[in-house]
Amino acid sequence: MILIDALFINKGGGAVLLQYLIEKILAHPRKDDFFFLLDPRFDKPKGLNSNFVVIPNKLKDRIEFYKKHKNNYTKVFCFANTPPPVKLRVPVYTYSHNQKLLEAPKQKFKRSYWRLYLKYLFIKLYNRNTDYYIVQTPHMMHELLATGLKDAAHCLSIPFYDTGKYAGQHTPFDQRPTDDFAFVSTPSPQKNYPTLLDAWEHLHSLGHTPGLHITIDETAPGLLARLEIMKSKGIKVYNYSYIDPRELYFKYRYLVCPSVMESFGLPLIESVESGMKVLAPDLPYVYDVIKPSLTFDPWNKASIADAVLTALGKEIPFPEIVTRNEVDKLVELLAH
Repeated sequence: MILIDALFINKGGGAVLLQYLIEKILAHPRKDDFFFLLDPRFDKPKGLNSNFVVIPNKLKDRIEFYKKHKNNYTKVFCFANTPPPVKLRVPVYTYSHNQKLLEAPKQKFKRSYWRLYLKYLFIKLYNRNTDYYIVQTPHMMHELLATGLKDAAHCLSIPFYDTGKYAGQHTPFDQRPTDDFAFVSTPSPQKNYPTLLDAWEHLHSLGHTPGLHITIDETAPGLLARLEIMKSKGIKVYNYSYIDPRELYFKYRYLVCPSVMESFGLPLIESVESGMKVLAPDLPYVYDVIKPSLTFDPWNKASIADAVLTALGKEIPFPEIVTRNEVDKLVELLAH
């Protein structure tokens, strides 16, 4: 039996990838040999019947589970960054998909990183319990190796994403509104919403009024209040809190992504498949997954504004996906 330990995964990009991985495993000839450990906040996908268990997302419950079942499995794949809390006598792979966790040792004196640093210490504590780490991109490989947790021989790069989920269903580019931009993301600090809003205020001060369609939820009351002030000034910002990304990706011409940190950059891939042109930061995580239409300095409002005006003022190229979907390779690694 092969254990997929997905405890602590419940939302965001991790949940999207987990859903996709489960679908691929359920289509594999050895699907009955897989068993899933799931977080109670994760929506159970169709097809999982008796081959899963849900336990509280607490460290003590995870330890109890492993102590009780440590002899039940022939291989283990931990999907939520942290190796097993118990040493096992079988091959163990741990998926590392949170760049902020890997940066925590270098940022441990910053208050915003204290909680992440504590989580990193748990990873370090249990590091000997995993044989390999798996990452998605060259940039994440670099970040992982910099921690010294494992050497290059025990770090694997196996990118995967739901190929074609957004392709072939969208409105043709030339039939979309000519001056609207979208960014679909939670308002986490690394997503850099404040600088994006600065750029839109800067554009307005220059006499330009492109539309900006975003998804800021109630976890960022300060940003929500700022949006109301911007609207009162006539700045065209439209907030959807939460929306299926396809409703924006299929409708508007441009993605403008100000994020300063991404472990994989899944929204970049999704927007390219949706027929959008992409304005993105001049940062390594971008080039790991796509060749963007335009780049900018994500810390500089004027640079973002200049990229927007360039997109509106002249023809810019369509972006290209440069990463590969190797989900079959991952499933075969686990199945054999």
